[in-house]
Amino acid sequence: MYIVKPQIIRVYDSLFQKEKGWAPPGVSLIAARKMWPSTRGEGSVVAIIDTGIDYNHPDLKVNVIGGVSFVPGEPDYLDLNGHGTHVAGIIAANGALLGVAPQAKLLGVKVLSKDGFGSYPDIVQGLKWARSWRGSAGEKVNVVNMSLGGPFPNTTMHQEIIKLVEEGITVVCAAGNSGDADPDTREISYPAYYQESLAVGAVNLKTGIADFSNSNDRIDIVAPGVDTYSTYPGGKYVELSGTSMAAPHITGAAALIYSRTKQRFGHYPSSAELKNLLNYQAIDLGSAGFDTLYGYGLFSFNIDGGKAITVAVGERKYAVNNKEYVFVKPPVALEGVVYAPLQEICELLGVDSSYISPDESSGYPAGAVEIWS
Repeated sequence: MYIVKPQIIRVYDSLFQKEKGWAPPGVSLIAARKMWPSTRGEGSVVAIIDTGIDYNHPDLKVNVIGGVSFVPGEPDYLDLNGHGTHVAGIIAANGALLGVAPQAKLLGVKVLSKDGFGSYPDIVQGLKWARSWRGSAGEKVNVVNMSLGGPFPNTTMHQEIIKLVEEGITVVCAAGNSGDADPDTREISYPAYYQESLAVGAVNLKTGIADFSNSNDRIDIVAPGVDTYSTYPGGKYVELSGTSMAAPHITGAAALIYSRTKQRFGHYPSSAELKNLLNYQAIDLGSAGFDTLYGYGLFSFNIDGGKAITVAVGERKYAVNNKEYVFVKPPVALEGVVYAPLQEICELLGVDSSYISPDESSGYPAGAVEIWS
């Protein structure tokens, strides 16, 4: 078994945005910020089955609560590869960078070496450890992230995943990076292909399928996985592409749902309930209904769907999720700020608005716009 190897785009020594507490585009595309007024993942625990975590990274150390290594010759779960640290940041970075669930707690379960490879017995041990882990107050693991895979099934690993799911733990897996963007060809990777897993494919930031994302009849949903910005060992940051990056977006989303359900109802959802919710709220992007490239579609906390919007200054045409639309009036730029008609922007975002004409008696002598979202 090995990491679902990503493409390294660029490494940064520090946050490349001036803004602190910055949520990168993938977090915004699945609308995680819509959940943050209610929960940022408090009370949820995620086990990352990977190359370990850089628990000293300033954006991760507040949330890493423990870990273990099952890799021979690497007794510490400190990440010597970078893959697990990047995954961890997407899920729950909480510092200069913000992940999907910035207050979820993380466990680093090292089963892959610094070279990104591991054995089935080591992975099975890691899964057993995650299943049996208990916190000081009796906490249990809610979600397991497995951004790893291989071409062959393994009965022992499969049985352990079944046990995890039966105990209410959602197992999120990267679908694999052997795809060709052809829905008629089938690329299989385990453990993502197991029925009990939640298999996540990758889309780019315009919601088009990533040309490396596996396609098959077990893809559940897709998430951002191209040019994904996250944490890297040594206090650094990196942009990577791969289904390894898509899976933790969904793991973070699951952590938010576990947290919010516990807050509202006093108990956690079952893994089947959570999987059904994620699939039900996925936005159809490919052929109508389920398809082998996108599964049920892109998950988003926006009821009307995740939107990747491209607006060109001076042009009436704009794109939403790669589909072309037209403004009545083109947007304009003034001193580096782009302006467009407010009511058209409301329509684009799917929110209701009403224009109030100028009227002294109404209290709006210059007119007004009321917006409901």
